[in-house]
Amino acid sequence: MDLRGGHVLMLAHARVLGHVFNPLTLYWCHDPDGAQVCVVAEVHNTYGQRHCYLLRTDDTQRASVPKELYVSPFFPVDGAYRMRLPAPGARLDVTIHLDRDGGTPFTATLRGTRRPATPTGLLRAALRHPWSTAAVSAAIRAHGIRLFLRRLPVQPRPRQHHQEGM
Repeated sequence: MDLRGGHVLMLAHARVLGHVFNPLTLYWCHDPDGAQVCVVAEVHNTYGQRHCYLLRTDDTQRASVPKELYVSPFFPVDGAYRMRLPAPGARLDVTIHLDRDGGTPFTATLRGTRRPATPTGLLRAALRHPWSTAAVSAAIRAHGIRLFLRRLPVQPRPRQHHQEGM
């Protein structure tokens, strides 16, 4: 993808005390005139694998793409992601649905209010939410344990040829 020198805006989870659990990184890619060319959604799983989805959003900032990465032991690699990905402004409001035959078993939302990344603001955020990345990681694992205890069948993990490591 040649953006001809345009800018890229990235959304990722912060590293806290040397650790990050970042299930999704979004990149809004723009041409030199500032027009959005595409969005890249980089999905990471707990096995150290990642897969990038190149998305061309419509006028309502929506896109769909077939699921290609094994993310959860409770869902096979099937279905499609339906995403609403407006570029962040004063507010962030992103939604991702996993659509499979029979319904939408998974929805994720990312919402927030923009704040300046000043040294004081970053220190305040780190003190106010010191374990935010650990909380995301723990919440995902706790949800997996609840699904396992409800006897949701575990899907075999296919061999992947996607990028590994972070």
